[in-house]
Amino acid sequence: MRAYRLRTLLVITLISNKLFSQDAIVVNSGDKVNLQLSDYTGEIQWELSSDGEEWNELDGETESTYTATLTSFPVYYRAKVKRVGCEFFDYSGITHFVEQSPVEALLWSDPASWPSGKPVAGDDITIPANTLMILDEDTPELGGLTIEGRLEFDQRDLSLTSEWILIKGGTFAIGSETNPHEFQALITLNDRDMSQDSIKMGTRGIMVMGGHLELHGEVSNVTWTKIDEHAEAGATSLILDQSVDWKVGDEVLISPTDFYEAGYGASITQRTSISAVEGDVIELTEVLNAHRWGRLQYATNQGMSPVSSDLVVPPLEDVDTARTPLVLDERAVVARLSRNIIIQAPDDDLWNNEGFGVHTMIMPGATAHVSGVEFRRAGQRGMIRRYPFHWHMLSYEGTATLQDAEGQYLRNSVINSSENRGIVIHGTNGVLVQNNIVFDVKGHGIFTEDAVERRNVIDGNLVYHVRNPAWGTELKQHEIGERGSSGFWISNPDNVVTNNIAGDCQTFGFWLAFPIQPWGESMSVLGEDGLLLRPNRLKFGEFDNNTAHSNQMAGFHLDNPEIDNEGNTRNVQYLSTTDGREVEWPFSNLRRFSLSNYKTWKNTGNGFWDRAAWPDNYGVVSADNCGRFFAGSGDQGVIERSLVVGTSLNHMMNGTGRPENADYFFFFSNAAPTAFATYHSTFSIRHNIVINFQLERNDRSGVFGTGDFYTRAVEKGTIRNENNLIIDSHPGVKLASFYNYYTLASALWDPHGYWGPPGNYLVYDDPFLTHGKDVVALEDGSGGVSVPGPFYGVRAFVLYGEGDNLPQNRPFLDLWEVDIKRFNDEFVEVGSWNVSNAEPDWGLNHMRDFAAVPEAIYLLDFPSATTEYGYPTDFSMEIENMMSQDDQMVVGVPFDGRQEATVEMRRRYTGFFELYSPLGSREEVIDSNGATFWQDNTNNMIWVKMRGGVWQSREGDGEDDPLYENTVLRIFEN
Repeated sequence: MRAYRLRTLLVITLISNKLFSQDAIVVNSGDKVNLQLSDYTGEIQWELSSDGEEWNELDGETESTYTATLTSFPVYYRAKVKRVGCEFFDYSGITHFVEQSPVEALLWSDPASWPSGKPVAGDDITIPANTLMILDEDTPELGGLTIEGRLEFDQRDLSLTSEWILIKGGTFAIGSETNPHEFQALITLNDRDMSQDSIKMGTRGIMVMGGHLELHGEVSNVTWTKIDEHAEAGATSLILDQSVDWKVGDEVLISPTDFYEAGYGASITQRTSISAVEGDVIELTEVLNAHRWGRLQYATNQGMSPVSSDLVVPPLEDVDTARTPLVLDERAVVARLSRNIIIQAPDDDLWNNEGFGVHTMIMPGATAHVSGVEFRRAGQRGMIRRYPFHWHMLSYEGTATLQDAEGQYLRNSVINSSENRGIVIHGTNGVLVQNNIVFDVKGHGIFTEDAVERRNVIDGNLVYHVRNPAWGTELKQHEIGERGSSGFWISNPDNVVTNNIAGDCQTFGFWLAFPIQPWGESMSVLGEDGLLLRPNRLKFGEFDNNTAHSNQMAGFHLDNPEIDNEGNTRNVQYLSTTDGREVEWPFSNLRRFSLSNYKTWKNTGNGFWDRAAWPDNYGVVSADNCGRFFAGSGDQGVIERSLVVGTSLNHMMNGTGRPENADYFFFFSNAAPTAFATYHSTFSIRHNIVINFQLERNDRSGVFGTGDFYTRAVEKGTIRNENNLIIDSHPGVKLASFYNYYTLASALWDPHGYWGPPGNYLVYDDPFLTHGKDVVALEDGSGGVSVPGPFYGVRAFVLYGEGDNLPQNRPFLDLWEVDIKRFNDEFVEVGSWNVSNAEPDWGLNHMRDFAAVPEAIYLLDFPSATTEYGYPTDFSMEIENMMSQDDQMVVGVPFDGRQEATVEMRRRYTGFFELYSPLGSREEVIDSNGATFWQDNTNNMIWVKMRGGVWQSREGDGEDDPLYENTVLRIFEN
């Protein structure tokens, strides 16, 4: 028998302003303790005592955390605090440490350690409380292992085989944080009972109940790196970016560098082994399944280049907090999968046919410190709570919020094949998930389960080769269905997500899905204000330097959270607030939030889909994606100081390029690269470098996605897209609507001169818009031309009063056909515009408008409405951009000639209006200075000369540079 001193690291939190003495904490000489003071503001001084009465200040220890190495006993610590604005000192609680006596260790190999006989195959074994058992030989195949005391592995190669392991108040330890295990430790869990209601609480599982899991394996000097030279399909050696200490026989993964399953399915994450290592070169036991890109690319004045000369000068000077990237790194990741501590299921029929792997579950009251462990053949298909590694409800109990699980971690470890998710944080706050590799999993790779998981740090992890579970085995609908399993499912914004990579995932790399309430076991969790927690209004944490590539859908997706416990999803906008509640005018609780320095490349969908308010995107690299690189439903967002590359040098390396149909958007799909879809200019796009977005003739392509403008006829928010450096790129094809029942914006203001002369408008090459103007032709296939303005937007046609008498008779549900004819000043028709009838359930059904010019005369007709309901007696329509009284336009609209008409121009919602004066003929109206009308009773028409500037009549408007000010023309019976 041997005497052992147990080594540990304690984290003790002291509460300020409460003086009390607690029971002594038993430790060992040489242990480290972290003492933390919470809930304080002001000056702090740590103090030490040997008797709890006489206190001495610790020189220089004035921070909120103090780390001590314990060498003499007894010893007492406390913190002295002077709060801001307070004259006197407060004292924290006193922490008292005493030394633990050496524990007599029992050796597993010694028959004397087993009063009932040394374990044999099939035995259920319990390590009793207050017992230290040292495993110094391989175990037989145990029926089960319960640890109430402490089980440690000796420093030698060892294997432990059991149907399951239950840590019940005890400790299972292999190595320590300061002294990692240097040998192989192989734990095989081989139970064949697949029932979920087993009394063994989870077969093939390590269940930690009120105990401690301390697993610390060796960690390489480099756990993953990138290749530093191209590697062709069929190659057997790789040149790495740095030297490694890996070993012959180690398993490695090699990430793809192409689109999802490019090369007719060949380009997927590859698992293989090392046959030789020498410095920065490794030899492989198998040939590469596809070409791997292995060089950096640089942004130059001529486009992307493999050399770093003639670099582009960023359009805005860099500052410490915001730098414009000039390098595109699409090199393949090579990561070491092997670890010397292995927890595995046997490679048997239950694994191969039923997906019945190992799982690890950390339950309330338990702690886990795990590093350098490989979980091989893990997760149990279709079984709830049976995941490779899983913190389960440590921070919540009904409506009560418990302490964070601060100090617990899973680091430097590997999930190497799982049939049920990867790393799961469930109802737990404050844990660290860092530098892990999650590879070859069904279901989400790293998963926060109920949307209550907060203050967790998810940093530096790799997630590769994520696929949907088989139909019928899914636990949530969002892991299959319309979308499916992602690399990261982050359901609460109050977390730190940094430096991670997700690639080769069947749907998104990162799915940020913040719901309106918690789900699952956490449905009753409350916020700090005592009301039900609302994740989609919590303040955003940190999201920086994450990478998503080679995924089948978008690289990053901020949208579509859960709406029920089945896991169905729908679009929900996220707002970051200071109080976790809804925002109301003047939006004092709303905050901007940052998604910074992320990289998104070679994704078959968007680079980023973003449905949020006030999101700032800084320092992004987005390259080689399909369709729209930045898209979504943002609100006052920013895309700034980013490098956006349409097609880089890494193209067609596996014989296939972009798929033909990739990015679905309102009735059409197109994979051609488009840099920005700004959701009607709600994003400010400025100071970016945009390279190689080529024209796709008459289809969505180029820098700006014009199909994203459809809420108004004239789009002027493009003023926000300033100072972008565009290299070898088309500014954007002018798209028409897919169907005739809705319209896209007819005229796009071009204040910065991306398409033509600065200040012109990009319009369709149609005489309805271009007649009489100086037309600047664009490249063939651009879909439009550049012409001078101004243009006015006309929309929201209401023919019979703004009531509920007709379903299609509302300002934003005007579904009747509208036919417009344009005439010159001699009343000769020069163009026409038609928008056909729509139905209430059709997409974009109320986007029905036209762009008008002051020099034209317009005649409006609503043939289907007037045929069915007669001529209008209460007509209105909205007009935008008539900013001053010099903005004037003549229109004729149908009106019942039996009624004497009143005409007014008013500003909606303010009550201000301007009455129009009646005149005796159409010609008088045309020749007038505006604000006039003529009623043609014979033809059931009213001719109006509209005059702008009405919006300025509102005092205290507060808008110095308005873009979309609108007024309402109303004609009604006197």
